[in-house]
Amino acid sequence: MPNEKVLVIDDDPDVLQLAKECLTGAGYEVFTVVDSSAAGQIARDERPHAIIVDVDMPGTDGRAICKAVKGESILKHTPVIFIHENPTLEDKLAGFGLGAQDYIAKPFEAEELVARVDAAVRLKVAMDRLRQRNAKLESLAKHVQAAIQHYEQPRLQPGTTSDAETSGKTAARLTRRELEILQLLAQGLSNDVISRQLYISPTTTRNHIQNILSKLGVHSKLEAVAYAVRSGYVDFVG
Repeated sequence: MPNEKVLVIDDDPDVLQLAKECLTGAGYEVFTVVDSSAAGQIARDERPHAIIVDVDMPGTDGRAICKAVKGESILKHTPVIFIHENPTLEDKLAGFGLGAQDYIAKPFEAEELVARVDAAVRLKVAMDRLRQRNAKLESLAKHVQAAIQHYEQPRLQPGTTSDAETSGKTAARLTRRELEILQLLAQGLSNDVISRQLYISPTTTRNHIQNILSKLGVHSKLEAVAYAVRSGYVDFVG
């Protein structure tokens, strides 16, 4: 996975050199640290996508580094891979208990090192994207709920049409395609994603959204989603 960062921590310069050659050849940007006491600051500065650390080192050993990494908010999702000479089952279980994702026995093969780092980095990238999407959906949910509360405030004057009647008439005026787009907007999808998913041009998507706003009598996509969710003719996915 090119351009991803890997931090390797070991008190053996030969191991560091071998790991750097293997991972650089696979497209990674590699940082090596022989002084384990400096590892924490480098990890905070570089935000690596994976950390490879020797379990047995003088001073701050791999277990302490793993525990520190998992205790920091900006690093806790970074996969830690232990390298250890002849690890026992007890060693591995203890490492997993600290939050380590994988174990590699010394001496290691270049292909195995790269394969295990690839797997760890792929998982981190996927999980980072999922967390970002969840954060966006949570934020959207809060905005939609606030907008719904706004629309729930009494605003009808004597002799005007009720909300239920207005909602039913509005829903009837929306085309099936417009309702489909409104449902996708409620899922937090962008215009570009909606266009790709429905196999229509971005211009067509924009035109449909403008029609939706006009028919609902609102000024933004967020207001449209809130109105539609309150009216009950789309489901909000949050």
